[in-house]
Amino acid sequence: MSYSSEPSNGFIIYNANIYTSDDTLPKIESFVVTNGKFVDVGTKIDLMKKWNGLKCIDLQGRTILPGLIDAHVHLMGLGESLTSVNLVGTRSVEEVRERIHEYINSHPEIDITTDWITGWGWDQTQWTSKSFPTFEDLDCDPLIKKYSISLSRIDGHALLVNKNILDKLVKVPETVDGGEIGRDRKTGELTGIFIDNAMQLIKKIMPSPSEQLLLQQLRSAISKMHSFGLIGVHDAGIPLNILEFFKKIINEQPEEFNIRNYAMVESLENTYDGDYVEIIEGLGDGRLTVRSVKFFMDGALGSWGAALLEPYSDDPTKQGLLISDPTLLPPVIKKWIDKGFQVNTHCIGDKANQLIINAYEKAFREYVLSQNGDKKLTEQEVNDEMKKLAEKVRFRIEHAQILTLEDIKRIGKLNIIPSMQPTHATTDMAYAEQRLGSERIKGAYAWRSLIEAGVKTFPLSSDFPVESVNPFLGIYAAITRKWVNGQSPHGENGWFPSQKLTRQEALKGFTIDAAYAAFNETIMGSISIGKYADFIVIDRDIMEIPESQIVDTQVLATVFGGKVVFGNLLF
Repeated sequence: MSYSSEPSNGFIIYNANIYTSDDTLPKIESFVVTNGKFVDVGTKIDLMKKWNGLKCIDLQGRTILPGLIDAHVHLMGLGESLTSVNLVGTRSVEEVRERIHEYINSHPEIDITTDWITGWGWDQTQWTSKSFPTFEDLDCDPLIKKYSISLSRIDGHALLVNKNILDKLVKVPETVDGGEIGRDRKTGELTGIFIDNAMQLIKKIMPSPSEQLLLQQLRSAISKMHSFGLIGVHDAGIPLNILEFFKKIINEQPEEFNIRNYAMVESLENTYDGDYVEIIEGLGDGRLTVRSVKFFMDGALGSWGAALLEPYSDDPTKQGLLISDPTLLPPVIKKWIDKGFQVNTHCIGDKANQLIINAYEKAFREYVLSQNGDKKLTEQEVNDEMKKLAEKVRFRIEHAQILTLEDIKRIGKLNIIPSMQPTHATTDMAYAEQRLGSERIKGAYAWRSLIEAGVKTFPLSSDFPVESVNPFLGIYAAITRKWVNGQSPHGENGWFPSQKLTRQEALKGFTIDAAYAAFNETIMGSISIGKYADFIVIDRDIMEIPESQIVDTQVLATVFGGKVVFGNLLF
């Protein structure tokens, strides 16, 4: 028998501990790959006899999982974060300045007159002050003051810029619908903070990255993904120019794009843009699919931008930001349905979630009635047809983070897919109850409640680079609701422990449920005959080991379409 770190024509994997995420055969010991797909599963003896002549690889009992899928990410945002100033984990504005200094010193090629220095990851909730920084916190440093600096908050919903960039703004409106412009309460002067829709004022004057830089960022992001066993992503809101860049790379240099990207077209104003984009099904042997649009309803909890039904408990002067008028959505949604597109909407606060549930429900009802012409339907018939439509279009709420208890039931009833991020809960749990109060928090990050309400598909994700790329942190957070040190605001049993997921649910969330939420369940998401041969080898059995050990999981090999793209299969 022969062994290879990268088999070319086909191979048999045997003597492995394989979790398939396929309910018909959840655990196997061996499978066969030819032409980039799984073609057989079974026992070592049977497969070797049946597929005599193929290379055989002994995994020596190691654990194999389907290639993992992150159901809500920002791929180029990750690439940008890996090639700009990394501010994740900073504990003060002083540390922010230190990291900018380090970046400037290590990048002498920066043109001080034309280039912007960008950064990602500051989070004022981790600082002693807890308050938003200002441009003066940057420009008090003489070196930093010379450059144009734009720094994104960890959630991507706020920007901090320095005076050099403020001076580039020709005209700044007093207010921005669905956004907030930071101003000094006494003088009215700009502070350098721009939240949600107001960020567009800065992005419009930001220099466009070169194609060379975009490719560098893409390579960095995909390399990081592969190192953590990720082969699939749902790219949550990409502009059309980035979509064209992806298509070009896949057509000209497909080996630079060894992932499966379910890309959501960005619609910042929640409008119908279907005339400018066409459905793409699996371009480049499954590398790119486009058949969904990303809407935005509100901001983020950490920046007080999540739209709430009642004011924030820790700041009664704030109630969050609605980014667009939800009453305009139903006819727009119908157009996207007619186009064949799935609609996925960013909603954090309970008000945003309620409004989009209302909009989805109204759009479903109007669509059903329009399809039946003059035929009179009973209310029960309408509800039945709405449910069938929901199963067909698979509309999603991205985050579904804070919900009323009644709206949790409505999500289950309407067959809406909640796309949630376990590590958002474990990041936010340090301050979420303070923000929301003891009653409202009961409907926040309520995974088990949603499942009990009838949600059948529960895709999981990280929202990287907002959270770590590492999906094993997400699996750990899902099943423990604890920080990696084993603690939580509610102690060692986890934060609201009744909302925990099981290990099987968490694994499915990063595999087959994620695939279903992207209409890809027939081609990926499980180790099943006929699907792409996407799988990973890891150094431990995450379904059996103590939960505390999951966070240290190491990926030994990542295989994309039968090709090793990280590590190797030679042990």
